[in-house]
Amino acid sequence: MNHPIRLKCSPESLLGIPRSSGVYIFRNDNGDVLYVGKAKDLRQRLSSYLKPSVDIPQKTSLMLKKAAAFEFIATMTEKEALLLEATLIKQYKPIYNILLRDDKAYPFLKLNIQHDFPRLSVVRRRERDGALYFGPYPSGLAVRETYRFVTALFGLRTCSDARMAMRSRPCLKYQIKRCCAPCINAVSRDEYGERIKGVRLFFEGKTSVLLESLSSQMEEAAAKLEFERAAALRDRIRAIQQITEGQWVVVGMDTDLDAIGIAKGDERAVASIIRVRQGVVTGQELHCLVSVQGEDDGAVLSAFLREYYGENQVPPEILVPSPPSDLAVLSEWLSEMGLKRLNSGRVRGERGRLLDMARQNADLALLGAKEEALEWQRLSCEIKTTLALKVTPSLVEGVDISTTDGDLSIGSLVAFRNGRSYKKGYRRYNIKNTVGGMDDYAMIHEVVERRMRAGLETGEFPDLLLIDGGRGQLNEAVRTASSLGLGERLEFVSIAKERDGEGEKIYRPLWPEPLFLPRSHPVLLFLQRVRDEVHRFGITFHRKKRDNVGLRSRLSNIHGVGPVTERRLLRHFGSVKGIKEAQAEEIARVGGVSFKLAQEILKYLNR
Repeated sequence: MNHPIRLKCSPESLLGIPRSSGVYIFRNDNGDVLYVGKAKDLRQRLSSYLKPSVDIPQKTSLMLKKAAAFEFIATMTEKEALLLEATLIKQYKPIYNILLRDDKAYPFLKLNIQHDFPRLSVVRRRERDGALYFGPYPSGLAVRETYRFVTALFGLRTCSDARMAMRSRPCLKYQIKRCCAPCINAVSRDEYGERIKGVRLFFEGKTSVLLESLSSQMEEAAAKLEFERAAALRDRIRAIQQITEGQWVVVGMDTDLDAIGIAKGDERAVASIIRVRQGVVTGQELHCLVSVQGEDDGAVLSAFLREYYGENQVPPEILVPSPPSDLAVLSEWLSEMGLKRLNSGRVRGERGRLLDMARQNADLALLGAKEEALEWQRLSCEIKTTLALKVTPSLVEGVDISTTDGDLSIGSLVAFRNGRSYKKGYRRYNIKNTVGGMDDYAMIHEVVERRMRAGLETGEFPDLLLIDGGRGQLNEAVRTASSLGLGERLEFVSIAKERDGEGEKIYRPLWPEPLFLPRSHPVLLFLQRVRDEVHRFGITFHRKKRDNVGLRSRLSNIHGVGPVTERRLLRHFGSVKGIKEAQAEEIARVGGVSFKLAQEILKYLNR
């Protein structure tokens, strides 16, 4: 076992560094990780940092100026160092490492095959839980369309495990033949399992095998005179044939491979992946990498391969435009996960065409990212001028309050970084009991104070904080920040909804009158976008919280009905309405419910 050893960053410390492979970590004065790297020879690599030459890259020079200490972990092999480096980068996300930007996590479709009747669900993270994951998909729209198509095509259940357990009769989807209703045992486990096999074949691109299997099942059903089932299978075959007709089939290739293209700019790079499964192009992904300043193409490609295939399935073949850094150790690592060939040389024919297309898509995506960055640069300058801000905003946050007559109140906060929603900055705050009734100002005070106190710990504050409301809500937010000594450090703005057709009002501290902008003004449109997003984010959670509390209050407020009894009742009767319509004798048959308690339950529900 190798243990990290913290050493002071000085040339004399080289004597204690082994001549073995390993991982090294640079930290600043606060102990924050600045950079994680690996080395075949730790002493040799660290000496290049501690005794830098005059032509050291600018990014490395900046890192060393901030570094106060470093530590290292020796490993037995280079491959161990590679895996450990990937783990530490994922854990610490150092600002000077090349990183896959994860503020937009691509969605997956998850199939929990450990359940008797699995269902598909859309998730943002792949976990080691024994489930099957398909994707990632390039957009939320793409994954939702695929989800709807596959669940309807194969008749999979869409309800949660808890809802399925409580059902006593099927939902509408069973009536319109979009679900096979395992909730009421309308389909056997074996038959449902056949549907799941079809789903797996569909996602794995093995449509020819799937069509053969469905055709065989259709003929078998027709032979048994099960004409309704045979017709359903026929419709399923036709739907799959229609969706596969437009697929790009790679001529002369019956294999699984990924073709990767890289386009590198000054500060960011874009990687494009074209996936081929069973000779059919099944999709493309685009990923952005940041902190690539001063890095060559080989280092960028190596970082991408390490991060991407650390989370995703490795195909038998990968096409790359040029050899990555650490080619030997990368190939060894990927081979252990199923790779048979890392093709980094010149390729012709269909493989060359795939590689060219991946590169072109990466170039176009990088160009689009540059245009998006320029557009935000123009807009942020206009925001600064229009609102008379001290700095050009980069991080903009919005605050909103959601409440029901002063009850179940929550505060919501969303973040936009460089004009794009930044999901890592989203927060929800349950308003504490110290705020009573419909005191909107007190709620604003609590949310802003909690956000500012968190900023005092992390050192990160928004360049502009938007409050959904009028002058009163804005002034309360400013007073709250000033009480924490942050009044001069932060910029505030509020936007009040339009009334009587006069237009939306924009308030700023110390402005005597609100600002009215034309409806098509880009600054107004951006502020509305932030306001609408925080409202959507807050109201979605508030409705869920309100519904949950509403359901609990119908049962949990009854003396003698605890959480266990509540679950038993709902599981047995399916809903509160089902309990309300039952007889006391029937309710008393549920475990833990006496006849007297059953009478009390009915009396309470029928008041």
